[in-house]
Amino acid sequence: MTMVRIGLLGLLILLAALPSRAAEKAPGPEQAISLPGGVALHRDLVYARIDGFRPLTLDLYEPASKPKQAPRPVVIFVHGGGWTTGDARHLDGFDDLPGLLAGFAAKGYVVAGVNYRLASEARFPGPIQDVKAAIRWLRGRAGDYKLDTTRFLIWGAEAGGHIAAMVGASCGVAPLEPAADAKSKATLASDCVQGVVDWYGPADLASWKPEGAESGSTRLGAHLGCEPADCAPGLVRAASPVSYISALTPPFLIQHGSADTRVPPDQSQALNTALASQHVPSEILIYPGLGADFTRDGAPDKAGREKAVSDMEAFVARLFPVAAAETAKPKPAARARPAKAKGRK
Repeated sequence: MTMVRIGLLGLLILLAALPSRAAEKAPGPEQAISLPGGVALHRDLVYARIDGFRPLTLDLYEPASKPKQAPRPVVIFVHGGGWTTGDARHLDGFDDLPGLLAGFAAKGYVVAGVNYRLASEARFPGPIQDVKAAIRWLRGRAGDYKLDTTRFLIWGAEAGGHIAAMVGASCGVAPLEPAADAKSKATLASDCVQGVVDWYGPADLASWKPEGAESGSTRLGAHLGCEPADCAPGLVRAASPVSYISALTPPFLIQHGSADTRVPPDQSQALNTALASQHVPSEILIYPGLGADFTRDGAPDKAGREKAVSDMEAFVARLFPVAAAETAKPKPAARARPAKAKGRK
């Protein structure tokens, strides 16, 4: 699988949203919310402002800091919703997404739940550009939150899985960078990541038949700005993660239910095949009997959901071991002086 040609990618520039202004330079003044496990939740931090749109925000889950704390790895979560709905605090199949993210942060990771523009606000490549802007914003505040800029992982579900895979595979692809950043002469923080977790995201859009295709109105069409059959030549390919896989792509974990009919598991298989063709470290886990959102027969499946989360946490722990904070070395105990011998009478 080869990279998309620069000429073909050039059409994305015409599809980009309006240029963004500089995001806030410092964390907002809002008080953090204390959560179990010593986690501090910073809600609604603005990472970008784009003329004509709502401020783009993220929620940051920060683990308790320790003396001489080593920089912490970062996990960025991208929500699903078919590019048309959703936000950073909700995930179909999971009753308490903030609790899930906070529990992960309690293990020593800084976790960010990112909001991005939906299809009614910006078509492709807008959401990918937004998430890349969030990554740059976070790297620019590494000192504020003790972030390890060399260990960023992106994780997404469904449409968020597609966005996560796109971001992970397209490091350095200029047409997918935030529009204002692409024109900037200043040195910018990297939008690259060092790991990807893809939960049942579409990966090869040309081979995927999304819901609503029979009626000619799909969520994918809303995301692209045209139904796939009517799009400009090359656009569907340019919006597919498989098109960007190269030997420089970071490690992937791909997780999918075998009974998923919304996004069939062959999408994940195609992504894994593309990764293997470029010798990219990847692992694919197909869960028997689980459907969309890791449900079973349309109902929540607690065991399946917990297994998927456990497998994901194990992958991240192997990829980004959390460094223990340095502790002050105890002072050596004072040596007891020998007792003076009593003189002879």
